Amino acid sequence: MKRIFLIYLMLLTVIAVDAGDKITVSLVKQYSDSTFELPKKSVEKKMKCVKAVKDDYLFPKMLKDTLNKFQTDDHGNRVFTMLLTGSGKGIKITVKAEDILDNDSISYFGDFVVDRKHFVMIQNEDNAELLKIFFKKTGDTVLFQRLFVLTDNIVTYLPSSLDAFYNEYDKKLLVREYIINGENLTGQKDVIVTNNDKEVDDDDAFKLDVELFE
Repeated sequence: MKRIFLIYLMLLTVIAVDAGDKITVSLVKQYSDSTFELPKKSVEKKMKCVKAVKDDYLFPKMLKDTLNKFQTDDHGNRVFTMLLTGSGKGIKITVKAEDILDNDSISYFGDFVVDRKHFVMIQNEDNAELLKIFFKKTGDTVLFQRLFVLTDNIVTYLPSSLDAFYNEYDKKLLVREYIINGENLTGQKDVIVTNNDKEVDDDDAFKLDVELFE
């Protein structure tokens, strides 16, 4: 019991130091061995939140609708990685429930918050321009920090993932794989998202850089 108290005391100290951050997200690491040693320094990542560059861009709207459905269906997972890649006729979307504190080799553009779930955008040399066209960083900061918990019964949540494609030509977002807490729900009618037949503005982001998708 004393050990557990010390762990929480350390975590409360970290939270107090970073109290200026708008959002703090604790990623739990459970362990059952009492000989486990806490790291000498806190494990954390800090990044900016992101939002659509323009509210009337169709792709970010449809992406958010899809992610909202996804995060509502999921139970237990709070943080996901999201990779957006320009591909021929549109954008490939890959979302996975992952612990971003387990990997230091990946760069992130920012945190796209949908309801109370966090979709952390992966940035690389292939998609950096794409992300800047559709999304911008806000003034809000999110701090992801490790929470260590000693327990006799380790609880795990089955992973969720999403593979989808946004077609720029017909303005549709097709979900190609939809896995919720280990259950493959691909093909269910209610996970397919298309546009709402609303006319797209002439300044749609795709027209800003056509070569990005060729």
